[in-house]
Amino acid sequence: MPRFLFPLYIPGTMLRQFVKNLTTNWAVYLSAAVISFFLTPYIIAAVGQAAFGVWILVGSFSGYLGLFDFGLVFAVVRFVARYQTTGEADKRNEVVATAFYIAALLGLLVLLATAVLMVYAAVWFAIPPELVAQARWAIFLVGLSIAIGFPLSVFSEALAGGLYRFDLFNTVAIATALFRTALTIAALELGWGLVGLGAAALAGSLVGYLWRMRILCRLLPDLSIHPRLARPAVLKRIGGYSLYSFILVLSGRLAFYSDSFVVGVFRGVEDIAIFGIAVKLVEYLRQMVFTMTKLFAPIAARYDPDADQASLRRFLYDGSRLNLLFSLPLSLLLFFWGRPFIHLWVGDRFDSSVLILQILLIGHLLSFMQGIGGDILLGVGRHRLLALLSLGSAAVNVILSVILVQIMGLPGVAWGTTIPLSLLSLLYVPFAAIRLVGGTPLGFLREAFLPPLAASLLPAFFIVVVSRHINSLGWMALSLIALGTIYLPSAWLVALKPAEKNRIRSILWPSGRRRPNE
Repeated sequence: MPRFLFPLYIPGTMLRQFVKNLTTNWAVYLSAAVISFFLTPYIIAAVGQAAFGVWILVGSFSGYLGLFDFGLVFAVVRFVARYQTTGEADKRNEVVATAFYIAALLGLLVLLATAVLMVYAAVWFAIPPELVAQARWAIFLVGLSIAIGFPLSVFSEALAGGLYRFDLFNTVAIATALFRTALTIAALELGWGLVGLGAAALAGSLVGYLWRMRILCRLLPDLSIHPRLARPAVLKRIGGYSLYSFILVLSGRLAFYSDSFVVGVFRGVEDIAIFGIAVKLVEYLRQMVFTMTKLFAPIAARYDPDADQASLRRFLYDGSRLNLLFSLPLSLLLFFWGRPFIHLWVGDRFDSSVLILQILLIGHLLSFMQGIGGDILLGVGRHRLLALLSLGSAAVNVILSVILVQIMGLPGVAWGTTIPLSLLSLLYVPFAAIRLVGGTPLGFLREAFLPPLAASLLPAFFIVVVSRHINSLGWMALSLIALGTIYLPSAWLVALKPAEKNRIRSILWPSGRRRPNE
């Protein structure tokens, strides 16, 4: 991955690892996108639209079951990163051990919640009678996967965020994704349906967690999770940070997983499939952006916001500019090319997914525009108010979705998500981050927002014009190549700084090589 894409304020000692992390993040994203592109229509054809809707519903259950970790993984990342930097191995081990045993106890709560869902899912949602037994088994297998993963995820997060070795984390992710895909295909070919999907998910998760645990233990031979290291004082130390991190996670789950429940209660499982296709595409876009932004919080955790305000300001401005330079054209692309892509991907019967996709994209694009402000607030531990406002936004999301689904149908659920997300992104996050780093709204707008917007004007016109003529994947691929030839020069001319351009030149023409025409 070209080094010029990375902000210049990243410490030199971390830049090489940042490059590895981002490169492998992209590899994970691309492999997941390719797998899903081919696997999703295969699953729909194998199990049917109703069963696919049930599977999406099970995925929503898993999102909520994951809340039972109460933000422990965020505390693991923050404190392992800090103590690893300061060389305090004893305190690092105390954090890992305490989080491990608390997570194991929380895993038992997950199993209890799973049992409740198995009993009442068919009562709460309109699951067809012939799918009830399979749905219960799928819920059990996914719930078991989450329960086992709680304590094991402590090692995974310590590896990725704590040691900043996303590259190793991602290598395992790619391998286990391929393993899970092979198991999924085998299970469906054997006619196991939803049960097979759940079994593949359990096996893939377990292999990944155990593999990462082994890697961490090899990197940290002095790591210990002896019970004597798990102390109430340590839990208190990490509890405050975990609480508000948990609230942030809870808010995200309410915002992005409650929609399937609302659709399931008021519309039925077949409409969950229609809504889920739109959500899946938006999730791909979010993950594509997240491949870069998730690397910033661990870096921000190493800064003191009082002593390193200037560095954090450059962190915010340059990171937001590069983030928007990346996410804005992709959002426009998905907005205008979503219809032909959905038709080519899963067929015309999911045409209703297009409007839902476009509505959801509005809110997510606005959230991308606020840049990496939320990641900085989280990284430096100034995320208390953000967490509380996010929780309020999520509550409004659920209420609006319940009201609007009865008035507007599926688009109403999408608007219920978009409206509060847009308000939070526009009215709080950027201003809180700007105030933290000692910047000004005008300076942020001028440096982070206007250059990507100017660079995207001509590509946006191309996207709109070409959208009417896409009728095959081959034509779409050629159009993407043409779009790149338009956008890259625009980005070069108006959105990259001289130092970033010099970095490009140093990569293309290393020292000692002559440039063309020289």
